[in-house]
Amino acid sequence: MNDLNFDGHNTQYATHGLHSYAAKCPPQLARFGINRFSRPGETILDPMAGSGTTLVEAELLGRCAIGYDIDALACLISKVKCKFLSDTSIEVAYNSIIEKTTQELNEFDNNSESLQLLNQITLPEFLNRDYWFNSDVSRSLAVLSSNICSIEIPEDLRDFFWVAFSSIILTKVSVANARDIIHSRHHFFEHSSPPNVIKKFGERVRRMRKQMIEFGVLCQDLPHLNISVTQTDARNLPIEDNSIDLVFTSPPYATALDYPRAHFLAVGWMEKRLGLNVEQYKTNGATYIGSERGRVGKEFKLLETMSAFPLTQQTLVKLAETDSRQANLIQRYFIDMVEVFTEINRVLKPERNAIIVVCPSHIRKVEIQTHKLFTEIAGKSGLTLMEERTRTINGNKRILPYMQESFGNRMSTEYVLIYKKGE
Repeated sequence: MNDLNFDGHNTQYATHGLHSYAAKCPPQLARFGINRFSRPGETILDPMAGSGTTLVEAELLGRCAIGYDIDALACLISKVKCKFLSDTSIEVAYNSIIEKTTQELNEFDNNSESLQLLNQITLPEFLNRDYWFNSDVSRSLAVLSSNICSIEIPEDLRDFFWVAFSSIILTKVSVANARDIIHSRHHFFEHSSPPNVIKKFGERVRRMRKQMIEFGVLCQDLPHLNISVTQTDARNLPIEDNSIDLVFTSPPYATALDYPRAHFLAVGWMEKRLGLNVEQYKTNGATYIGSERGRVGKEFKLLETMSAFPLTQQTLVKLAETDSRQANLIQRYFIDMVEVFTEINRVLKPERNAIIVVCPSHIRKVEIQTHKLFTEIAGKSGLTLMEERTRTINGNKRILPYMQESFGNRMSTEYVLIYKKGE
């Protein structure tokens, strides 16, 4: 396959479209790598799995797959995308949830002062909740989330409905007072009338059911496969040495996206499922690879770790001349990626491949040639670059405005880096 751009291709087939997610890798690209560098029955690893594109493609191609991500919501989405559920079971569970939710909301409308009903509608506490959510929307979300949590159904089904719930908030047209929310730099947008949460949820579940049916058809002739998703840091993988046949991953870009900032409006309603509140979630976000948050020094200091990487060192020094804080953040990013590449090399079987999809960027008009810096780092970790391919990012799919005068040229070319571990 010479063209890796996939313009005009359907990227939402099977379960790939279950939930919006920023900077998703096109499934056709994962399919290309898995088909070319692995065989059916082998094990594929994505240590920064995001919303699970690699894992779904591995499953559809008859491979086992292991996915890790540090983000709790990402792990939930990935799990649901990789687990087939019968349409009958979804329908029965959905009817139970909606019937109870509709009944309780109607009762509240008819008797809004009932203490019993008020106790059932417990709103989560997080900063600016009432700014982002209309009171009617909040009430509906509270009752709906309570019933998703309490209805007696298998946990796989419950997770399916949690993803549907999240996806009516984290989407271009959200039930929240926000737009462009999935791309992290969301903007306040007050609806002319409160969105009908139950209607939106029903529409979303119907679309997800169709996608799940398609996923089942594509999987029906495949053997039972081991697909696992775990919330884990890619810098410390719980995998045995020399046990993985192929690594395929697209790491987060350096300071380009802030997933907790994008996701918090849904996470605020999902504490019982995710096990953490908004403040905990945002605090954890400072530890994510590529995060622009967290404490860094005001003055830039080149760390000894970077002495092994002259090209990376040169880039950091140049950036520090313009912005010391950004230089510190980017240095932290590449130190983190040193650990990731070390782990990838450790778990990969000898003479097998790791495919890394990455995009260079401009920070304060300084070019960060991430693909070249990754290859410098990978080489020290024991991985040799065998092939470098490029693909063009489709600018027509972008939603957010971009201030080129302030930041420099926007990201437009992705690099597909194919590494090989030595004997």
